[in-house]
Parts: sequence; structure tokens; C-alpha cells
Amino acid sequence: MKKRNILISLMLLFPASLFSQMTLRDCLIFARDNAHANLINNMEVRKAEIDAKLAGSPLMPYVGFSASGNMSFGRNIDPETNTYDNRQTVSTGFGLQMSMPLFDGLVNFNNLKAAQTARLRMQKNAIVEQDRISIEVISAFYEVSYCKAMVRQMEEQLKRDCKDLDGVMRQEELGTKSGADVAEIKALVANDEYELLNRENLLRKAYLTLRSKMGMELSSEPIELIEEEGIEEIMTADASHPKIAEAELLIKEMRYKLRAAKGQYFPTLSFTGGISTSYYKMVGSDYYTPNFRKQWHDNMGEYIGVAVSIPLFDGLSTVNSVKYANINLKESELKLEQTKYELERETIEAELSYNSACREFGAARRRVEAEEVAYRGVRRKFELGMSSAVDLYTSAAKLSAAIANMEGKRIQRIISLITLNYCKGGQLIDRNGYRD
Repeated sequence: MKKRNILISLMLLFPASLFSQMTLRDCLIFARDNAHANLINNMEVRKAEIDAKLAGSPLMPYVGFSASGNMSFGRNIDPETNTYDNRQTVSTGFGLQMSMPLFDGLVNFNNLKAAQTARLRMQKNAIVEQDRISIEVISAFYEVSYCKAMVRQMEEQLKRDCKDLDGVMRQEELGTKSGADVAEIKALVANDEYELLNRENLLRKAYLTLRSKMGMELSSEPIELIEEEGIEEIMTADASHPKIAEAELLIKEMRYKLRAAKGQYFPTLSFTGGISTSYYKMVGSDYYTPNFRKQWHDNMGEYIGVAVSIPLFDGLSTVNSVKYANINLKESELKLEQTKYELERETIEAELSYNSACREFGAARRRVEAEEVAYRGVRRKFELGMSSAVDLYTSAAKLSAAIANMEGKRIQRIISLITLNYCKGGQLIDRNGYRD
């Protein structure tokens, strides 16, 4: 939270332009510290920490102070003579008690261990959720990159077609081109303008999506994104995948809970001790009442004791608790196997996607090169009057589709590589400083 406060302070002190350039890593770090899902998960981790502290409370001694006061009316026992009388008496009592558990079948100890393990599990779960948000941010980041590339392409095409329109209009004035040719080129320019508006709208939506995934202020305003080279190098190795670590911690937690449930079969032993005193005064009597200090000293009582509780029958509560804990343990073991299975499937899937994207990207690049050659040939024929505007439009459309396909395969290759490295245990961003 400290980092987030520092970031907000800097944004207030300095112009927003200083934060307009963001790399993918910058976006991931911003989402880690500001996305609502990550902030909520941080709260869950803090609650788990408090739960662990609460679980340790029964292992500590209990010390309490008590005080009472009453006034007796009518016939009651005279505290001085210990006989019945009709005098009114005001009395107060004070006590200091202490109790300490000695043995409870290790129930509270195992509950503490289970709560501490649950805290670690919640931390891993928060990391898993953080990674899920990070993958969404990565997809949104490259969606913006793709839309920007499509907008640039359409701007270049519009500029080129406008230049062609100017040339055809001059040729019409010279009599080398007909009005039909001019009309066809104008239709191409109008179509380019429509496509450009459509792609600019898609780009604005992509910016909005990226901002929402990062937890940034909602707006369709552009963010200057810097696409880094060798993006896979930002991923660092991890000891184990956080999904596996979370599932293993769940098994450990369930084992502690099973031990705690079995501990209810054992007797409990506790120690108690304390001091107490009472103070009384006769109302409406000439009887001399000693002062408070003297009565506190004279009436002081002390006690110690040991209590033993042996469970004999509790309505089968303990038996069913043990059965329930056993089922939870077996279920957690099955969840670990399922997690490993799913992660292995995701790894194979990501590897297939990456290898496929690499081959498809190479094929898409060769297609673009071929379409560029074909387009230049058709364009040259159009300039010489050997082809129509429809032929030029068809060739330009095929080139645009090829470029869009190549850009999509390039981004798919990057995302597949990031996903593959993550499935193999790589970190999307550094875990250090995940929460302050």
C-alpha cells in the first residue's frame, strides 16, 4: 500500500505526461498495485494473518478482573455476625482470575498450525489471482498494439488512395482517365475513411479495456505504450508454480485440521488461580465499619486449582468431525492431482500454440511479401491504364488482410511464449514487494 500511496502522490505532483509512456512491465506493476481484484486479495491475505493470530489466542493464559456490588433489603444475613437481621447492607466484591491450558490433545496447537498454513495458502492464492489479472493485462496490452498497427496501416492506405485520387483527377482533366475511374477511386477513399473510423473506435475500446484491467482511471484516452524487445526475458524462474504451491498448502492445512479433530478424543487439563476480596457496610447503623484498605486485607482470599475434563459422549460430534476432516484431506489431495493435470495440459497447449504461431508467423510474413509484390504490379498496371480501380482495390484488400494476419500471428506468438514460460514456473512480474 505504501508504493501505491507514493505513486498517487507523484501523479498529483507531476504532470500526467510523465506517466504516459508505459512498457508492458510498467502496466503489470501498475495492475499489481491498483487492480481492484488484487487489492481485495490483499485484504484477504491480511484477514488470514489476523485469523492466524486469533488461532494462537487459546494457547495463551487468560487473566481477568471482576467486580460486583449489591445492596441487601429486608431479612438477610449480617456479614459481621453471620446471623439473619433486618438491616440494610451494601457490599462489593473484587476478583482477579487467571486460567492457563496445560493439555487439550494438541487441538489448539494444530488449529494454530492450520491457520498459519492457511495464511501462506492465501498468499499463494493472491499470487494466482494476480497472475490471472496479469495475463488479462498482457492480452489487453497487445490488443492495443494490434489496433494501433491496424490504424497506422489504414492511415497509410487512405493517404495512398488520396494520392491516387489526385492523380486520377489530373489524368481526367488531361483526358487519359474517365469519370468512372474517378468515381471508383472516390469510393475507395470513402471506404478507407469508414474503415479508419471503425479501427480508431476499436483502438479507443482497447485503451478502455486496458485501463480497466489495470485499475486505472476509466477513459478512452491513449496511453503511449512501448513494446519491448525480447519480452520473454522479463520472466524469471520460480521454485514452483503458485497453483501447485497453493494446492500443496491446502493438503498441509487439512492435515493439521484432521489432527485437531482427532485431538478432541483426549482429556483436557487446565490450571486456574486467582485472588478475591469483599467489602461491606451497614446502612443506618452505629456499627463501626473498617476502612476499605483494612477490609481488602482482612477479606482477601486466594485459590488455585487444576481441572480435568474427560470426554465420554458428545453425541458423536467428535467422530463426525474426524470423518469430515478426513474427507476434506482426501478432497485436497484430489485437487492437487487435478491442478497438476490441468497445468500439464495448459503447458502442452501453450507449447503447441507457440510452435504453431512461430510457423504461422513465418508463413504470414512470406504471404505479405508475395502480396506486396502483387500489389506493386497491379498498381503499376493501374498507373499505365492496364488495370481498373477494382483490381487495385482487390489487391490492396488482400495486402491489408495479409498484414493484419501477420500482425495477429506476431502477437499470438508473443502471448503464447509468455504463457508457456508461466506454465513452466516463470514469474510474470517479480514477487518482491507484492504487498507492503
